[in-house]
Amino acid sequence: MTMTKFSTNYLECLPFSDQTVQVALAANTALTYTIPGDSSVQYRCEFSYAYDANVWVGYNTTAVVPVAASVTTSSNSSIVLRPKIKFVRGGDVLSFISGSIVSNMGFELLVLPS
Repeated sequence: MTMTKFSTNYLECLPFSDQTVQVALAANTALTYTIPGDSSVQYRCEFSYAYDANVWVGYNTTAVVPVAASVTTSSNSSIVLRPKIKFVRGGDVLSFISGSIVSNMGFELLVLPS
């Protein structure tokens, strides 16, 4: 696994990522992506979305669009609307879903030093 070296000397400046992923979602259809590597490989995962995309991201669980007028909680898993930056490990599974007809998004994986 190639690791891009970076330094904290540059304020808010990171190198291009080791891997990028583009996702085109169809309405109410979950897609999954398995983070490459094993659990010893750690990544900084930065997400980007179209300005009007309402994308739910599930971490090691299947993402679902919430039912109107309801509250749902979960433990030991996470379903988040439009996360920005998260920490993930190799083997983790991300799940994506949107209630919109088409939602485009992407994310970048930057290998972190061990």
